[in-house]
Amino acid sequence: MTADDLSIPTLVGLSIGIAVVGLIAGRWLSRRTGWAPAGGTALLVATPIVPFVPVVSGVSLDDILPLLGIAFLAAAVDLGRLRRVKVPWLLVVGVALAVGAGVASSLANASSPGQAVTMLLRSPGRYAFLTVIVVLVALTEPPDRRGALTARAMALLGTAEAVFGLAAFFLPLGGLGLEPTRKFSVLYFEVPGRIAGTLGISPNFLGAIFILTIVVTTGLAIEARTGRDRVVLWSSVLVQMLALTLTFTRASLGVAIVGVAVLLLLRGRIRYLVPVLCVVAIGFATTPSRTAPPGTPGSEGPRAPVAVERLTSDIPDRLALWYSATLMMLDHPLTGVGPGRTVAVAAGDRDRYVHTPVGAAENNAHNTILLAGAELGVAGALGALLVNLAIGLAALGILLRSRRGATVAETAGAVAVLGYLAQGMVNNLFNVAAASVVFAVVVGAWVIRLETGSPSASQPNADDQAQRQRAPTGTPLEPIR
Repeated sequence: MTADDLSIPTLVGLSIGIAVVGLIAGRWLSRRTGWAPAGGTALLVATPIVPFVPVVSGVSLDDILPLLGIAFLAAAVDLGRLRRVKVPWLLVVGVALAVGAGVASSLANASSPGQAVTMLLRSPGRYAFLTVIVVLVALTEPPDRRGALTARAMALLGTAEAVFGLAAFFLPLGGLGLEPTRKFSVLYFEVPGRIAGTLGISPNFLGAIFILTIVVTTGLAIEARTGRDRVVLWSSVLVQMLALTLTFTRASLGVAIVGVAVLLLLRGRIRYLVPVLCVVAIGFATTPSRTAPPGTPGSEGPRAPVAVERLTSDIPDRLALWYSATLMMLDHPLTGVGPGRTVAVAAGDRDRYVHTPVGAAENNAHNTILLAGAELGVAGALGALLVNLAIGLAALGILLRSRRGATVAETAGAVAVLGYLAQGMVNNLFNVAAASVVFAVVVGAWVIRLETGSPSASQPNADDQAQRQRAPTGTPLEPIR
């Protein structure tokens, strides 16, 4: 679905409808749970449910729920704590560099005020947007309530996307929920398409979301206290893994398997990796084997399913994309080429940026750091690098103490974040709301800690902070059921 298919009145109507439903759902959930931040957190996690449809100046339909989520959380948390907390300095420097470079690049490269606004929203605005989400989620109290609701919301999101995606793949839904296969791929005309879920964009981004939801759901399954919960949660993990396999996103699948394996190993449950791998094998087996042209060597024997050939035969173009992005950054070191302009600039000088010594670069950088460098210049690349490094170091710190105090949920969140950052080296995952918002929620819920200085008589304690974050009804903070 694109904006070209919809009229302006239709887009306005959809925007209003999504906002109204979000307001009602968020208000209801906060009252139902007796915890004011619940509605905002759930709306943020639900971001991928709304497909990407551009509306105006870089704003799309999938920005509506996170904007509502931010408003809910801003009204529910104690913003006064920001004067007392210690934010990781490396992350602050990284975000400041990325935002500053983005503003400079947007103003320097825009050809009109309207384009400047679009660029500002696309890059520096997105970094600021995600930072606000991380901070607001991290401010929610108490932490155990925050973690419990976030984990369950993530499991629900992953399960819903998986069920919808599998239905799209196996049932005649007219291509809904699928991305058509491309001519250069071994998948072309061999499968109905690649599972893209409700996002309306590349399956690579759904794959990144599945990394987060699968690992977090695995953490919930490990912690399950009853046999029924254990069966339900492990079933959710397996369904999500099957759907991830049929996105045919190689990086996401590999990272998810490694992430689950690491979490199971850290928690002494490595045997549970066997059914996960079996589901991946089943996903491969559901795809057909291609018929080799007559005279092809080995054409007489059985051929591997196309899902396996996808792993071994489809040649990735990442080296060419990285080469082109690096060259673009070096050619425009101060302000880059402008947010969202790498493909257009490359098309304008194909001999330099498309026809590289390591292949054709027909897309953007597919790397969070190099894309920032190409779009924003060297300062932007440094900012993106520091953001990745700060979040990665914080997540690694949790893993290092996983057996000395970190909960299963914290460990799962850290593993999921590291997996997402790893895929960010082969995909651009910071500028797309569907994936980046969910990532920011996980970072805020478990990874980035807003440490408070020594308490004083004038500072509220944790119980007072939690009390203020009760729902408007004043319902006691009971466990989520």
